Amino acid sequence: MTITPVAAPLDTDEAGDGAREPSAALSSLRDLRKLLAIVGKPRWTTPALIALGLVSSLAETIGITLILLFLYTASGQVAAAEGDGMMGEILRDAVGWFGSTTELALLIMVLIIARGLLALLYTRISSAIGEQISESVRNRIHQQYLTVSYAFVRRHEQAELMEVLGTESWVIASAYAAFTRLIINSCSILVFLAFLMGLSVPITLTAIVGTLVIATILRFFANPARAFGGQVKNAHRELGEHMLVTLQGMRTIRAYGQEEYHHGRFVAASAIARESSLAMLRLSAWIGPLTEIGYLAILCTIIAAAGWWGTSFAVTLGAVVLLYRLQPHIRELEANLLYIAQVQTQLRSVRTMIQDEDKDYPLAGTVPVQDLRTGVAFRDVSFAYGPDQPEVLDAVSFDIPAGKTTALVGASGAGKTTIVNLLLRLHTPVGGQISVDGVPLDQCRRTDWLRMIGVAGQDVDLVEGTVIDNIRMAREGAAEEDVVAAARSAGVAEFVEDLPYGFEEWVGQEGLRFSGGQRQRIGLARAILRQPAFMILDEAMSALDRNLEDRVRTAIDTHMQGRTLLMITHRLETVRSVDHIVWIDGGKVRGAGAPAELMARSPKFAALFGAAQP
Repeated sequence: MTITPVAAPLDTDEAGDGAREPSAALSSLRDLRKLLAIVGKPRWTTPALIALGLVSSLAETIGITLILLFLYTASGQVAAAEGDGMMGEILRDAVGWFGSTTELALLIMVLIIARGLLALLYTRISSAIGEQISESVRNRIHQQYLTVSYAFVRRHEQAELMEVLGTESWVIASAYAAFTRLIINSCSILVFLAFLMGLSVPITLTAIVGTLVIATILRFFANPARAFGGQVKNAHRELGEHMLVTLQGMRTIRAYGQEEYHHGRFVAASAIARESSLAMLRLSAWIGPLTEIGYLAILCTIIAAAGWWGTSFAVTLGAVVLLYRLQPHIRELEANLLYIAQVQTQLRSVRTMIQDEDKDYPLAGTVPVQDLRTGVAFRDVSFAYGPDQPEVLDAVSFDIPAGKTTALVGASGAGKTTIVNLLLRLHTPVGGQISVDGVPLDQCRRTDWLRMIGVAGQDVDLVEGTVIDNIRMAREGAAEEDVVAAARSAGVAEFVEDLPYGFEEWVGQEGLRFSGGQRQRIGLARAILRQPAFMILDEAMSALDRNLEDRVRTAIDTHMQGRTLLMITHRLETVRSVDHIVWIDGGKVRGAGAPAELMARSPKFAALFGAAQP
């Protein structure tokens, strides 16, 4: 069985922690055990695979012994074939069991076929289990990305998250295969040693001592293998980051003529990835030759000492054949140990990502929410993006009345988008409370609350798919006519219907083929299609021209008649007709109320708002 190492990325501290472990392979096996417990591997698989491997090894060993007996019997040297000791007695009995060499040949053929069938069954089962493990790990990581706190996702680079999901998730199945083969190889070695012990105790003891010496020498490869595995992981992470920069920043790179610079960075990162992978492969390449040379030395020692021990030629030949067939099992054992040491960093990366103990998750909430009756209230709400970060919101208090249009105004960086993220429950306040109709927001059933909300922002996330697919993200079961109607209300139809495939036009990577205004219109179409009880527009029309903005705003007002609308903007000229204004500046609420009331109470706001009048 050949196992190919797979490289990847995540916290480099994990490699440092692993360096303090007494054994890289044992540490990896502990991580693997925890991972398999998390993903829920069926309990029967490991015993079944080990049993199949063990029976296959037993069939191989018996087959080899019978082949030797057949050769000696066919050549008329039965006495030489019998040998001494326990195995000699067994062979003498075997000679009496078979009436002819034909029967013996048929038994050998049956054993060969049985071993082949067992190997086929093992491969089919192990492949199915490996794919099941890979699928479970991928699904668990993907689910983790979607359910863990948004703050956790923000702490990790996109390239890192992609590497864990797209590459490192496959390593678990390979590591599990290596683990099962380790046990099978160990059992096979014991079977072979038992047969060798039956042939000759001195030969067996010599083989054991020699094998332990070889294993001790190869143990020195474990720590470098783990270090190289961490280097490969980091190199691939850096390479993935450069890939993302090139693909996501293609337009900017070309606009500023930075092609040569970015290609140079990619080439340098690619060279580092090549060198780190080569270093690991060079290390692995030593295992085969060292093992071959070591066992050649053992065989030569046994042959040279056979006469001194008084061991017959037949017994020596049988032992040499068994030792020769034992070599692949020992080489595979060493290769699997080295591979498990190499993937320690990847195993810890995946475990770090999918374990639940050290992560926060949004509260599901228990109070049903069907409609917005009185409104949303912020009371002394504070928020910071980290324990050592300054507060973005400082004890803000304001109301968003139900059935009204509220404008949240302020300069860029005032904290408006943070308020939107709190409403969407992407973050949790560090102080104060947000309530919905008097019920704390974190106690409201999260699915009910988000089902009521439609949101459109300045930056619109477009995904791979058609235009209609992107709009339908707001309501996956929406009929096509409803999607088209929402698109017309948002002005999407004006540019989409001129495309070669209309609404079936493929959007492509992040929708970069569309302008900022076109992407914003698709985002607005999503919000309209949602038909929400509470719509949030976060600078959602900043890239639209004035005429189009007025038309879209009229369509939204029509759709949102009697519903709650929150508009976030720093363009005060767009909020003259709202019912309620919340003025925020520097993370604090400076004033709130109807436009006329707020102007009357705050000369500073009146000066700003008045300057915006036509």
